[in-house]
Amino acid sequence: MTFIDLQFGIFLLVSILLFYLCPVKQRWKVLLLVSLVFYAIAGLRYLPFIFVTSFTVYYAGCRMGKVYEALEKELAEKELDRKEKKLKKEQAKQVCKRIMLLALVGNLVILCIVKFTKFFIDPINHLLMAVGGNGTFTAADIIVPLGISYYTFSALSYLLDVYWKRVEYEKSYSRFLLYLIYFPHILQGPIEHYGRLGQRLKKELTFDYDRVCKGIQLMLYGYFKKLVIADRINPFITTAYQNHNTTAGSILLLAMFLDVVYIYADFSGCMDIGRGVSEIFGIEMDLNFNHPFSSKTVTEFWRRWHMTMGGWFREYVYTPLSTSGVVKKISKMTREKKLPAPLARSLTTIIPVTVTWVLTGLWHGTGKTYVAWGIYYSFMIFMSVCFGEMLHELMVKCKVRTQTQSYHIFQMIRTTCIFAGGRLLTRPGSLHLSWAILKRTITAFSPAALFNGAVLAQGMESKDILVAAVCILLFGCISVLQIWLEKENKHVRDLLAEQNLPVRWCIYILAVFMVVILGVYGEGYNASAFVYMAY
Repeated sequence: MTFIDLQFGIFLLVSILLFYLCPVKQRWKVLLLVSLVFYAIAGLRYLPFIFVTSFTVYYAGCRMGKVYEALEKELAEKELDRKEKKLKKEQAKQVCKRIMLLALVGNLVILCIVKFTKFFIDPINHLLMAVGGNGTFTAADIIVPLGISYYTFSALSYLLDVYWKRVEYEKSYSRFLLYLIYFPHILQGPIEHYGRLGQRLKKELTFDYDRVCKGIQLMLYGYFKKLVIADRINPFITTAYQNHNTTAGSILLLAMFLDVVYIYADFSGCMDIGRGVSEIFGIEMDLNFNHPFSSKTVTEFWRRWHMTMGGWFREYVYTPLSTSGVVKKISKMTREKKLPAPLARSLTTIIPVTVTWVLTGLWHGTGKTYVAWGIYYSFMIFMSVCFGEMLHELMVKCKVRTQTQSYHIFQMIRTTCIFAGGRLLTRPGSLHLSWAILKRTITAFSPAALFNGAVLAQGMESKDILVAAVCILLFGCISVLQIWLEKENKHVRDLLAEQNLPVRWCIYILAVFMVVILGVYGEGYNASAFVYMAY
């Protein structure tokens, strides 16, 4: 069951009814129940994974929390000198480190087995045949729990935060399970921190009419992006890439940039639906997108795109690596040898950036394409961090006015092109196909193909092209309006709330009709195909 199924609409209505009929202090239990039901509908066989993950991390958190509590009690009751206190703290830290590592490695092993086993199908079959089996193991035999990457990373962030004493450990297993399995964020995130979502779930969740209305508005906008835009242009991209040998390069280039629109509309649409559902229950979820295509650099882009994932890797992978002993030794060596600043930055940056982005690539998917994707972005970010200042100085020396709006637009286009290049590595399905498409784009560009009717041979009729163009333009206008409004700490929904009642309801009815009438519901349509559900 996904956010677009009719079954989900019925499930959501029943959940809201039960939630608001229940006494305020018990409403979190309703959320836990409906979240478990939501997960069970996806498949009862998935439940053991979520229980094993949640309980091992919960138990480890309790063990670490009690070790720290015992330490504080001992330090308060006994008169110890500074050296003795330091020794006690180090001993407690070592005990907690062993507990943390055991739970962390165990959960990462489960994640890796689930995500990477499909690449060992042939060796497994050979092994089965060697011991007398029939060697019929297939990818379908691998159980892939719903949202495993998201809830595993949420669990690990809690585990590390308790170990680093950033948050108090959760004493109630039911509360912790709700934090992990809360259904609006289980499908595609965001990757929530316990210190934020866990605490929001503990508040008294009362009914607020304005908040419920804003939640419904956000859901409608998400459905518009997913059903009207993303699912309408997806066949064009798929067809163009499948027929790349006979498709003009100009059409392939158009497909590349439409793919950028597709992934953004699909992923951010799902986020809007999930955040809107959560808002109806009175719980704010973390923002996952903040106008990424207004970014001027690749580094800024990844602070605005899939923000919770980027923040997770930055906080739990990049920062620890940047402050690790190896990097400190390299930094010390660069100072002793008085190396030039760009070279010194390069040496101290290359390890944490490369490791972080290769792991990020493997989080998104498995195989050569995602390793290449990680290397691609590690190179881009490495160049940006190490040589960005030099490039800026060069532009100034060349009398380029870097503060003008035109230059900012150039930077945004450049960033978008870099993102499109990253998508080209993964969307076709193999590096061989990616190279073939890129080569065809350059060698058989043919701009005339955009105007001679060849576009209509890519899985979209003329009316679909018109609807897609108008809706993408509308999507862009809303995004630009939101950027302007944010300068005054306002939102498009606040602007809508200021309008008279007839105007508001006309907009609501128009939005519903656009989703219902213009949404892509046709033969072969797969409503469950949110692109990031695979992660």
